[in-house]
Amino acid sequence: MSATVAMEMPVQVVEGPAKATDATEVPVLGLPTWYFPLVGLFAGLFDMAPAYPVLYALIPVVAVVQIVLAFTVLRPRIRAMKALWKNKRTRFLAIGLVAVRFAIRYGLGMAGLALGAATGHLALGIVMAVIGTAMAWGDQWLILRTLRRAQATTV
Repeated sequence: MSATVAMEMPVQVVEGPAKATDATEVPVLGLPTWYFPLVGLFAGLFDMAPAYPVLYALIPVVAVVQIVLAFTVLRPRIRAMKALWKNKRTRFLAIGLVAVRFAIRYGLGMAGLALGAATGHLALGIVMAVIGTAMAWGDQWLILRTLRRAQATTV
């Protein structure tokens, strides 16, 4: 089973009307796989924009797209997203992304490479986009695995 299929499968499959009426057995769906590169793009745009100022205009566009998706396509999964943000690990990862950004900038400065060049900003933006995507997907995977195990022990 690929990671894409595993991420879009419900944690618990509700079968039949007897189980569907039980309020405690609501399936928890993970966020769709295509959502994570959007998160990574949002993280990377902040570092690419200084090199290409036209990208500053994309930051509010991506933010609006994420908000619209949250209230339309992802509406059934908002509960899972809220649970992700209530988790200390998710907040730690978000703060970690900011710390990684500053650490990379500091490390490049110590190595004598200034981020003033367009290639430096572009490289940092790509790195942050990849890290942001991987960390968001990994965090959800860990939470869904934990939920799966918790539900397996209660059944």
